[in-house]
Amino acid sequence: MIPDSVTVYLRNINAPYPIVDSAKGLLETAGKGTFYFDNPSIGILYYIVVKHRNSIETWSSAGNNFVNDELTYNFTTSSTQTFGNNLVQVDNNPIRFAFYSGDVTQDGIVDGNDASIVDNATFNLVTGYVNTDVNGDEVVDGSDAAIVDNNVLNFVSKITP
Repeated sequence: MIPDSVTVYLRNINAPYPIVDSAKGLLETAGKGTFYFDNPSIGILYYIVVKHRNSIETWSSAGNNFVNDELTYNFTTSSTQTFGNNLVQVDNNPIRFAFYSGDVTQDGIVDGNDASIVDNATFNLVTGYVNTDVNGDEVVDGSDAAIVDNNVLNFVSKITP
């Protein structure tokens, strides 16, 4: 995994699931990140929601609570860690799961709009830290387009309560 910043939201577990707090931080190469929140209450359950510049918004499978001012959650161990099992398996040994990539428009679905934007960036030889670089190698090319195209064909979208 390539380190990148994400925003983590804590949402109330009751509809309409208002945002209680948010924090931005870096996911390290092992997928681990530390986020600091000001507003959570000990013993209250929250959905954990992760947003990234070109990945599908992903929700924890259930409410989670802080114990002694800490909350630990691992999305990578199983697709059941997310609401609607909305992860893709990326390794077999050890078994690991990851967020779906390709939602460059951040509208909650990987679709033709995303594919078109990535295709244009590929054609124009775009490089750098851009949302169309879905594999994180700082070059928008056919490998990024392939990820987006596969996720379009699989109707990848965010799944929320």
